Amino acid sequence: MNTTSNSYVMTFAVGMCVTVSTVLALLANGLRETQQAAAEFDRQKNVMMAAGLIQAGDARTREELEKVFEEKVTEVTVDVESGAVVADAEDAGAKRKEDPRRYRVVGTARTEKGEVTVLPVSGKGLWSTIYGYLALESDNDHVRGITFYKHGETPGLGGEVENPQWTAQWVGKSIRRDNGIGVIVKKGKVDEGVPKEKAHYVDGLAGATITSNGVTSFVERDLKAFEAYLSKN
Repeated sequence: MNTTSNSYVMTFAVGMCVTVSTVLALLANGLRETQQAAAEFDRQKNVMMAAGLIQAGDARTREELEKVFEEKVTEVTVDVESGAVVADAEDAGAKRKEDPRRYRVVGTARTEKGEVTVLPVSGKGLWSTIYGYLALESDNDHVRGITFYKHGETPGLGGEVENPQWTAQWVGKSIRRDNGIGVIVKKGKVDEGVPKEKAHYVDGLAGATITSNGVTSFVERDLKAFEAYLSKN
């Protein structure tokens, strides 16, 4: 066999490509459930962090944290147009697939200070869609906590949305303003001497104006979407 011939080289290359592709496909299929389970666990952790049930870097095992979620958090599917809860689980799943912006999952977390509502928030930053959770105190006005857990923003700039020191600034802010709803990410630093800023604003992300504006916009949009539900609860 002439191993230097063009036909041999082409056959070998094609064979290797097919073999590697097959192996990768099998690995991807085999790991899909594991990856999905890991993504779901990450989502659950962020729900709990927003609600204040756990802190970032909690040292408990996965099994222990999953038990906390099971015991402390209840999630329902909400029709944001009417504010009604879709009671049937199978129907809720089908509706979420059909129209994910209208039918959305809302959490209720039982904390030492009472029940906390945990709302999903997401929208465009500079480079990516940013996903997070915003928790409201029982008055449905003041922020209990917020987390951003999935995005593709620039590290050190827009990527600072996930920095606990920045998200901590949201705690206690009022979402209900005279001319709207939401928390405003200011360009620059909040002036604590101005009552309106102290109540409704957080510091901007340095060097990330578009990401900051994006967060302000999509948090406002999502809170408006949930107003019918919040008014009933």
